[in-house]
Amino acid sequence: MTVSERLSKKLLGLVPDAECLLLDQGLTPDDEYTKDVGDSGEFQLAYAYGLEAILLNPNLTEGDWGRNWGDKSTIERIASSIFNRFAPARNPFAATLVNISNRW
Repeated sequence: MTVSERLSKKLLGLVPDAECLLLDQGLTPDDEYTKDVGDSGEFQLAYAYGLEAILLNPNLTEGDWGRNWGDKSTIERIASSIFNRFAPARNPFAATLVNISNRW
């Protein structure tokens, strides 16, 4: 199994540009997937960015078919924990500090 195939499986095939996520993190999509690759920060960050892409997808319905994400907080927590572990400065889910200097 290649790195690209493994990432696609982890993301349930819901992110069509999974290879781009790997390339953005400096991984080669056609390399063989190993446990070391899967545990690497680069692969985990690609996975977190894929989860972010899933969170940005709207709920879809057409006829009898539908895809509803319901409560997205679990997906967000998983992605946020990966970002906090490997790249805290790039965490899109981190609480932002608001300038409160002129609140008084």
